[in-house]
Amino acid sequence: MDEKRDLLKQLSDQSDAIIKHSDSKNPEKTWMYRVTQGFWNELYQARETGRPIILCSPNVPQEMIYSLGAVPLPVDALPTRLASSKDAWRYIDISEQYVPTTVCSINKVNFGTVFSGDLGFIPAAMVYCSLPCDSSRSTYPAMAEYLNKTYGVPYFVVDTPYRKDDVGFRYTANNLKRAYQFLLKVLKKEHDPDIFAKYLTNSNKTEELMCLIGNMRKQVPCPQGGRLLVLNGMVTCCMGSQYMLDYVKKQYEETKKLFDAKKSCLKSGVEKYRVLWMQNMMWNNAGIMDWMEKEFNACSVMNGFPFLGRDQIEDVYDDEQIWFGLAKRCLGSPMVHSVCGPSEAYVKGIENIMNDYTIDIGIYAGHVGCKHAWAAGRMVTDVMEKKYGTPVLTFDLDSGDIRYKSTDEIKATITDFMETLAARGYDPAAERAKLLK
Repeated sequence: MDEKRDLLKQLSDQSDAIIKHSDSKNPEKTWMYRVTQGFWNELYQARETGRPIILCSPNVPQEMIYSLGAVPLPVDALPTRLASSKDAWRYIDISEQYVPTTVCSINKVNFGTVFSGDLGFIPAAMVYCSLPCDSSRSTYPAMAEYLNKTYGVPYFVVDTPYRKDDVGFRYTANNLKRAYQFLLKVLKKEHDPDIFAKYLTNSNKTEELMCLIGNMRKQVPCPQGGRLLVLNGMVTCCMGSQYMLDYVKKQYEETKKLFDAKKSCLKSGVEKYRVLWMQNMMWNNAGIMDWMEKEFNACSVMNGFPFLGRDQIEDVYDDEQIWFGLAKRCLGSPMVHSVCGPSEAYVKGIENIMNDYTIDIGIYAGHVGCKHAWAAGRMVTDVMEKKYGTPVLTFDLDSGDIRYKSTDEIKATITDFMETLAARGYDPAAERAKLLK
């Protein structure tokens, strides 16, 4: 292993540099990157000031961590942030010295960053859920065991069930409550209902605004671009934080301007194709969304692992409502609500999108690490093609490792598909225009 790096400082500095670059080139878009800046700056500053950092899985409620004066680091934030750079390769290569090459690249980066020591801190604890996938079910315990045996880091596993009904929610609520008690003990803190309520109020508002934004994306033309579907993955990394709420507020304001004016988010002003992007988002290639909008006037209006509107916690001081509500959010997180089972939930979710979002094209960009999702993916694409008559492009990629399939290869695959549709005279926007006359 070569010389260690200061990964948190690197990511914090890069986030600052992105803001500076955007301010000079596209100041009207700078708000999009404030949330990542806030996230990585906070983690770096926490390490430097000795504030406790808790490693967790993305569907662990971050509100309970913030309320105890600690900072959450959902480990999947690392590979999704690093995916667009060669830095991901370093951690994948380190990880492959210890885990099978068939493990998902996202989880390889998780393991590699922890094993390398590049994070530069010993977490106060690790809390993770047993969902959503086979790969995480193998690597999260490996990370926890390594940190425990090497550094004495305590950990807690939130057992999360297959079923998503009242029984499953109450089971998960009880386990989340136990996880909170574990954190209280580890961090030597007392429960403060007012502080907890503050973060729950923030997340309630974030949930509400995300639901409103999702509803506005149903409009033809779509008032919001596909890149934000990728950036919104941050919602599951810092729920309850003020900078996340500020980001979502600004996104709502910008989306509503175009929504009220009934204008397209595309620079051309012409929305020719409305795309449903399925499977994992392209963490290593968010620019593909911009490219599709420019080249084909094709806007990705929704993704297959959407941030669904989740229930509000009506009384943020009521113990039962808090834990039951957080349990429902945990099991309703993006990806967890679809591909951790049963497959009928994934199909139903796609049908809901098809019914509500006026989808013209499906793109199933299957992440090679999500082997558990491919069978369900076939069920989903069959429904789209046979029930709705919607053309679907299916191809594989690695969302965490660009070496598997390059940007040029992905663009060529999409281009061939779009040119085939054009050659067949497929023009859904023109058909919609005729119906309006």
